[in-house]
Formats: sequence, C-alpha cells, structure tokens
Amino acid sequence: MDLRQLKYFKTIVDEGNITKAAEILHMAQPPLSQQLKQLEKELGTVLIKRYRQQWELTETGRVLYNHAVHMLQDIKEVKQEIQEIEEGTRGTLSIGISSSCVNLLPKKVKEFRREYPNVFVNIWKEDSSYLQKLLIERKIELSFMLPPANLEEYQVQRLKREPFVVTIPAAWANELNKNSISLKEIIEYPFLMLGPKEGSSIYEDILNEFNKRDFSPNIVLECNDIFTVLNFVALEIGMSIIPKSEIHDISHQNISTLEIEDFPLFIEPAIVSLKRHRLTKAAEHFLNYFAD
Repeated sequence: MDLRQLKYFKTIVDEGNITKAAEILHMAQPPLSQQLKQLEKELGTVLIKRYRQQWELTETGRVLYNHAVHMLQDIKEVKQEIQEIEEGTRGTLSIGISSSCVNLLPKKVKEFRREYPNVFVNIWKEDSSYLQKLLIERKIELSFMLPPANLEEYQVQRLKREPFVVTIPAAWANELNKNSISLKEIIEYPFLMLGPKEGSSIYEDILNEFNKRDFSPNIVLECNDIFTVLNFVALEIGMSIIPKSEIHDISHQNISTLEIEDFPLFIEPAIVSLKRHRLTKAAEHFLNYFAD
C-alpha cells in the first residue's frame, strides 16, 4: 500500500463512484478499478461492496478512509513545511553574537520577525573564539563578531566601524566637566583594564596606544568581561576604555562616557559564516537587512 493508492481510494469514496473519481484523477476507469482490487487484495479485505447501480463502504473501508484522510493531509502539510523552509519562510535561524555586537541585532531581528513570523530565531551570546567553534560545528549559521585572525575558512561581511570611549562614574562627570579626555589625563585616575580574550587584540591594542606616548595607565583592576567592568565603573572604582558599541541597554545610570582625544583605535564588527557551507534561505533573508 502506498500513498498513491490511498489517494485513489479516498477520491473514489469522496466522489461516490469510480467513473467520477477517474475523471478527477485524469485516468481511465479500468486502471483505477484495478488499483482498488490490488489494494483490497493486499489488505485482505473488501473495502467497497459493489452492486450493479450502487456500492457501499464496508467497516474496514471506513477505517481505511479515515486514516487516508489524515495521512494525506499530513503529507500535504509536510510538503508545505519543507517548501516554506526551502523558501526561508519557516524553520530555525541560529545566530551567534559577541558582546561587542549586541546592539546590532535587536532592531534587525524585530524587522525580520515582522516579515518572517514562522522562523524561530535562536541566538547564542559567546566570546569570538567560542563562536568560531559553533560555526565549525554548524550549531550556528551566522556570527556577529570581530573578524577571525585567519579568514581562509570564513566569509566575512564587514560592518560599520565603532570607536572606543572612556567610561567614567557619573559622579566624576561634574569634576571633569568635559566631553572628551586625553590619554595623558586618563593616567591620573585609577584605570580598569579590559582583560585579554582569546581571538581578540583589544587588550594589547589599548596598551600599545599608551606605550606609544610613554604613558603608563594606573591599572587597579583587570577583567575580561565588559559588563563586569562597567559595573565596577558605576561603583566609582575607576574609569575604563571600551568599544562604544558596548554602551547599550545595560541600564547603567551611574556611568558617563567621554570621547578619547587622538585615539585611532576602532573595532570593526563583521558577519561571519563558513565558506564551505551554503546558508539556508532564512539566513540569506536575514543578511538582506544588513545589505547597506
């Protein structure tokens, strides 16, 4: 018994006779009658009692008909779901994001969900080195992060550069009374250093900018988690240099920011994917929101 036979049988019952069913199925009556006989022989039962001018559905025929209705409907829904996944209008989109790129996603995800409400979005927030691992393991399709050092395996779409800023306790803002600060002024205050992370050179780059000017920052604390550093800044333990993109909805009312004078460093976030794997349509649709 196959789905084609079930479709034939259901159509015969729906139409009330084989002649009409054959017309609906665009086939001759004798082959359709033969298919019904083969189905009955395979199941070892009479599905339809046939008389000269009428026929009657047997008990086993009614059981098979009910199952045929549900099975054919299920197959139809499966085909539709597969088609929607292939078109990118249904399915799951798995995205990785590092802390430096968090502010890039919310509005884009909102726009994407508005247009593709049947696509489930799964977001992993990790550091860049772990996101590379997730890409290789294909647990995520896209990652919003700083570009990997080795680009050979990756497709990289670079996004808008983001500057660094100095974060200070809000209570110090009145004392400083300015919108920008120099590295020379920074060394006069306790400094909270953003610690080194695997796959990122931010730690070394910031120290190099001080060293170029023969300055030594007064580092009183080092931590590789930016959110924790910002909490310490809010508690007036010191000031810190972090990417401006990290100042998002973290509700730090006790923090102020200053631009850094003559500070050439930027971070350049990117959308990273594996070259050797084709993106799903859902991922391609999502990338369109970053086309500019």
